[in-house]
Amino acid sequence: MAPQPTKVLDVVIIGAGWYGLSAAKTYLKLEPQTNLTIIESDDSVGGVWSKKRIYPNLVAQVPHGLFNYPDRPMPKTGETDHHLVTGFMIQHYLEKYAEDHDLLRRIRFSTWVEKAERCPLGWRLKVGDGYIETVKLIVATGLTSVPNVPPFKIEKNSIPVIHSVDIAANVPKFGSDDVHSVVVVGAAKSAYDAVYLLCSMGKRITWIIRPDGAGPMPIMPAEMLGMNTISIGSTRLMNYLSPSILNSKGLLADFFYRTSIGRWLTNAHWRQNTHQSYKAAGFHDGGNIAALKPMMPDRSTFWCDSSLGLVTLDDFWSTLKGGNLKILRENIDTVGEKSVVLRSGEEIQADTVISCTGWGDHFSIFSPELKAELGIPSYGKTTVASSEAADMAWEKHDLAADKHINKELPLLASGPDYSNWHPARVQPTRRWRLYNRIVPLTNAIAGDRSLVILGQIHTTQTPTISEIQSFWGVLYLLDEVPLPDEDSMIKEVAQWNAWTRKRYASCGQRYPYALFDWIPYLDKLLGEAGVKSRRKGNFLSELFSPYGPHAYDGYLDEYLAKRVPSTPKELITLDSGSK
Repeated sequence: MAPQPTKVLDVVIIGAGWYGLSAAKTYLKLEPQTNLTIIESDDSVGGVWSKKRIYPNLVAQVPHGLFNYPDRPMPKTGETDHHLVTGFMIQHYLEKYAEDHDLLRRIRFSTWVEKAERCPLGWRLKVGDGYIETVKLIVATGLTSVPNVPPFKIEKNSIPVIHSVDIAANVPKFGSDDVHSVVVVGAAKSAYDAVYLLCSMGKRITWIIRPDGAGPMPIMPAEMLGMNTISIGSTRLMNYLSPSILNSKGLLADFFYRTSIGRWLTNAHWRQNTHQSYKAAGFHDGGNIAALKPMMPDRSTFWCDSSLGLVTLDDFWSTLKGGNLKILRENIDTVGEKSVVLRSGEEIQADTVISCTGWGDHFSIFSPELKAELGIPSYGKTTVASSEAADMAWEKHDLAADKHINKELPLLASGPDYSNWHPARVQPTRRWRLYNRIVPLTNAIAGDRSLVILGQIHTTQTPTISEIQSFWGVLYLLDEVPLPDEDSMIKEVAQWNAWTRKRYASCGQRYPYALFDWIPYLDKLLGEAGVKSRRKGNFLSELFSPYGPHAYDGYLDEYLAKRVPSTPKELITLDSGSK
């Protein structure tokens, strides 16, 4: 087959999940004539919430009203008893959002970007049997689109081994009489969901969690003190109970962060929070779920060393306790024709293995050399040596940032108690060099406004974060948001990395984590864009009233009302699609 001609576009967005759809809507709102295409590997919008990834008990850990875009409330039809939103609700919402904003015609579904490299126009993408060149590139692949390769041997004629991404497609098979025993591997939230699903089906489950990893995560109850747990954590007051470099100035910060009574209150809050989580789980009763108690001996819901979950169904713990479930802290050696063999030599008869072992390299489209240039950490064992001068410079910046965090946030200086760590456990060390978690620092310093990376941040409010992060990213691409000087950007990147790895332990070492710190993060983005970030009517509301999508409704119209008309940009028209 002859190669297809190169297509030329103004903007390409990779990914049609929360971030990709928001970025497309925002870009077209600001520049309606833009020749923009979204490339999506799945056959529907939604990313982790695409049609083929939805199954019956898949429920978001966020209540209705806090899991939608600011300008578009989600219908209540289908919410759970605790007013949480289901996967079906989210998928339908995103489909309707894409349709209403006329985005579906711009999406190339079931299409993979194999490679992305620089070119004179901007970026050149290898897509299937052809190429696309684009002036601007928005990478919105998120964190859960590329399955991780299972870390064990799989024999040629083994029992089926599927990744958690394919659970929905296999639900009918799991429910059949052909599947009696299932091995679930991993301690991610998807593993908890899979085990609950299989227990509710009456299957025999062996849940294997490796002993040399972060181990089981703490699971908070859906409600505390009669209020939704996520809503409580979405107030500015609660933000001060999570020591953050984004929120380290002012009287309240001085009290909570830098006085002994403030730190005592913070510790007491998280100890009580952790106690309530363990009580709800019933760890004190022993039984088959005792092995799910987090390894962190103190304040596990604070440190989030193995991430953090939320109970989404009332019968979650009772279903696990009543199920035919065995939990082992082991490593798998081999998956064979009829069984799973552990490194200890134990053999487990099974019909299927579900691997919930995380996600692969979402930036494999970039060469290792380009990743290093862009400040994207290498994946796995692939590394590219940087210059000695660059390493020494970052070592200096990182050391200064560590000292700054220890001074500003003394509670984080000593770190968590790792006494229960497995002796073979290795702490990951990944450094993202992205200004505002969006722009490669090297590009920002060089004045190159051709690339933004969205969605590389963990929070409890994905839709809201995606909206504001996309807004700032689009303004950056359009040269409508000023950047600070080079030294300030370097300091911002170094201090964020130092803070997140101290605040969120091993999770913060791997990814930009900000579970309880997203409000001041959005304050920063909106402030740099010249949009009001304090969205409540008075001081008490600012402190105690939960923030959510509704608080940011109208922000884009506020920007447009004060926007200075930009110099007309030379756009590639729709009828100049190839060269």
